[in-house]
Amino acid sequence: MYIELVWMAFASTAAANIGPLPLPEPTQLFAPDNGLLKLSPEPISALAGALLPFLFTQSGSPVPTSAQDSPSSQTPSPAATSTTPSPAATSTTPSPAATSTTPSPAATSTTPSPATPSTTPSSTPASSSGYNNGGPKVPGSTPSVSRSASRSASSTPGGSSSSGKTSTNYCMGAQTTQTPTEYWLHAQDHTGNGRGYAPFVEGNPSYPVYRDVTAYGAKNDGTGNQTSAIQQAINTDGQGGTRESKGNTYMPAEVFLPGGVYTLGSTLTLRLGTIIVGDPLNRPIIKASSDFIGSTLVNGQDPASGHPETVFMIAMRNVILDTTDIDSSYSFTALQWGIAQGCALSNVEINMPQDSVGHIGIHLNGGSTIAVTDVTINGGGIGIQNSNQQVNFKNINFNGCRTGFAATGGFTVVLQSATFQNCGLGIDMTKNDLGSMVVLDSRSTNTGTLVKFHDSSNDSGSRNSQIVIENLSSSGQYPIAVTSDGTTVLNSQSYVDTWIYGNDIPGSYKAGESAYTTRPSTLLDGNGRYFIRKQPDYSNYPASQVVNVKKVSGLPVKGDGVTDDSTNLNAILRQNAANCQITYFPYGVYILRDTLFIPPGSRIIGEAWAVLSGAGSAFTDTWNPRAVVKVGYPGDVGVAEIQNMRFTVSEVLPGAILLEINMAGTNPGDVGLWNTLTTVGGTADTSVSTSCINQDPSYCMAAFMHVHLAESSSAYVENHWGWTADHNLDGGPSVIVISSGRGILVESTRATWLVGTSFEHNWLYQYNIHSAQNIYAGMMQTETPYMQGEGAIQTVPAPWSISNQYNDPDYSWCSSTDQHCRSALSTNVDGGSNIMLYGSAAWAFFEGTWNGLYNTPCASGICQTNMMRVTNTTHNLAWYSLSTKSTDVMVLDAHSNPREYNNPGGWSGMIQAYRQFMA
Repeated sequence: MYIELVWMAFASTAAANIGPLPLPEPTQLFAPDNGLLKLSPEPISALAGALLPFLFTQSGSPVPTSAQDSPSSQTPSPAATSTTPSPAATSTTPSPAATSTTPSPAATSTTPSPATPSTTPSSTPASSSGYNNGGPKVPGSTPSVSRSASRSASSTPGGSSSSGKTSTNYCMGAQTTQTPTEYWLHAQDHTGNGRGYAPFVEGNPSYPVYRDVTAYGAKNDGTGNQTSAIQQAINTDGQGGTRESKGNTYMPAEVFLPGGVYTLGSTLTLRLGTIIVGDPLNRPIIKASSDFIGSTLVNGQDPASGHPETVFMIAMRNVILDTTDIDSSYSFTALQWGIAQGCALSNVEINMPQDSVGHIGIHLNGGSTIAVTDVTINGGGIGIQNSNQQVNFKNINFNGCRTGFAATGGFTVVLQSATFQNCGLGIDMTKNDLGSMVVLDSRSTNTGTLVKFHDSSNDSGSRNSQIVIENLSSSGQYPIAVTSDGTTVLNSQSYVDTWIYGNDIPGSYKAGESAYTTRPSTLLDGNGRYFIRKQPDYSNYPASQVVNVKKVSGLPVKGDGVTDDSTNLNAILRQNAANCQITYFPYGVYILRDTLFIPPGSRIIGEAWAVLSGAGSAFTDTWNPRAVVKVGYPGDVGVAEIQNMRFTVSEVLPGAILLEINMAGTNPGDVGLWNTLTTVGGTADTSVSTSCINQDPSYCMAAFMHVHLAESSSAYVENHWGWTADHNLDGGPSVIVISSGRGILVESTRATWLVGTSFEHNWLYQYNIHSAQNIYAGMMQTETPYMQGEGAIQTVPAPWSISNQYNDPDYSWCSSTDQHCRSALSTNVDGGSNIMLYGSAAWAFFEGTWNGLYNTPCASGICQTNMMRVTNTTHNLAWYSLSTKSTDVMVLDAHSNPREYNNPGGWSGMIQAYRQFMA
């Protein structure tokens, strides 16, 4: 803590005296990028399917630990076979989930829980000042709970509670102001019955999920070389072997660094499934020694995984990286972060020499991630160098960097709530390899030119380097935007509402146009910016306020991928919410044969993306779908915070809604998700990964919907990946054909924030924004299912039926035999008002049957007719930076119907400002 404060004091004092740093020449500081794969071009977010057979040598997916390795008396039995007469449920392949009560090795004890009812006084609910829950209404709109309430009854947990508003007076708002001396996570039981348990690690029932690096010999006093000890903590499988090349999800490692200074003499390499967690009470410093061997302090791109687009399930939070002892002229990178979806980087600080021309803070040298959040970068030649496909960078502070952000590749970037202070150059886009950027809600203080970029207005063919600047505050005397030849196109000014440089609809290319964007007040904070919230770490809570679900006396929970944990988990969640206690899920696969209800007052945090998995007949009826996990009832108001969890199905369940949110908060962000996933197939914990091998998708209608944000909800969702698998991450068949009905349905009318989200390979749509109001979305990444389009075995909507209850688009605008037209929409905006969208990355790659080889792009270069759609009366739709690949019409709107051919840029098509329905 002392070193951190000393550095901050030094940096602020030095920066106050130096003014803007000397501007580097364009590309002077760039490091070599891995680059994006050039495969006609191919879907890089999914190329693991082609590479995994070479990386993982298992002959099939892992299964739960057998009887000879477990204290149980018999091998876990398969899940109950579905009785649904749908082709999607005829498979006889056993599911990992079962009705067995076989105890998990980690959960055999009946030791009473150390958590007792809270004696901490409950604070009063936080003020709702400045938060308009209702927001503007569309004339003639329906009351706010009508649709949601009509659906709730069908998905009520059996015997748990009624379908109406929650009657219990659960706790609300912040509940503690204590300052514990020990972080609650470190105080948990990580070796006994309450530990995380990985049930699909074969022959290793004692596999350690949680690792404290000091237990592996790492010293945190700043001495020596700790690379080997920390690397051992990351790599070990607990049996003298290694996790390297062993899969993504079933063998996770949550690696904890207590506070202190860890000096490294060579590169620390993260592995797939690694979560680095520092103590937020005293963030640990990972520091490069002066005699460091190598050019990268921490490599987050596991070399064993191949290309960055195949690096899944890696996270880092609550740490400081320090390169100040490395010569400032050397080419050196603090963090190599070439990763894909399902990864997370948050609450990280990077300190580099103030006078550096060679140091880079974070280098995203490729990959396909969706969010990097809450990072501070001090000093260095470049703060962030990016060539990742699409990213929302939220709340990034660049202090004293020669160049804050260097765009050296990728297709689209959103810089949200960025701060440039005492930098020579804010953003360098002169290389002309980035398709588009949105600079949103940002500030430039004592910094030179904010954006220097290639002017593509007169380019033939693809037009890259398109820009939108919205809600910018600037205190400097320097120009805000300058082209690479030195021409000023946006002069110095203290405030910019909206400025557009790129393809504009309706209209044509705008070479620097000032405009105005009307924002709904309910989405904004007190400073007029879109509301954002940092991921909670609960560092102000003592360990006594955190309840481990596997250590509650009288309510045994296994997380063994076999036992139904739904009844006891429902009881634990009710109890914890009533007592204002945090619910901690050690890693495990928690089977749910009934809906898990998350009541108001809940705060839930998982270890290493703990898994909540639906199973059984409760979720098989496509005409009466049910939520596997339900957050509140319509009309509920309170707190529900969920982080580091994964929601899935253990078998083919065509009636399963993985996650449904009905409730709202008193204040923005009271209902929130951070670093969560919804997955269908592709992982070791589900039989979907092995049973869905028929080319006809009607045999694997695996889930009804990923996420439903109901009309009564108000939620903040940050860094969420909703993935219907196109390949297996943990071994198994090389070709799988899975059909999930829907991605995310957004019907909220109060206020919704989607900050870095992605939904891929869902059958009817990825995003359906239906009659919604007051919606903010920053970066929406999608991929169309690979087995649709020309030559597909099933033509949309088949094998699914259109649900009027869930307001599906019916594709009636297409001929019944037009398979190009009947391909899943990336985003469907159906009516509503005040819909503010920034950064859409919508990709299509293949058509017809699926061979799993990623080598057959669409024959004509056009995979589908329409990528996005806007229909019915939509009021004040602001949509900036739409990027598409291999479609004809980018937005089907019955007005301009803009096409890729007329709007070239990025991967295929680019619309920098879509203002057809703006107020």
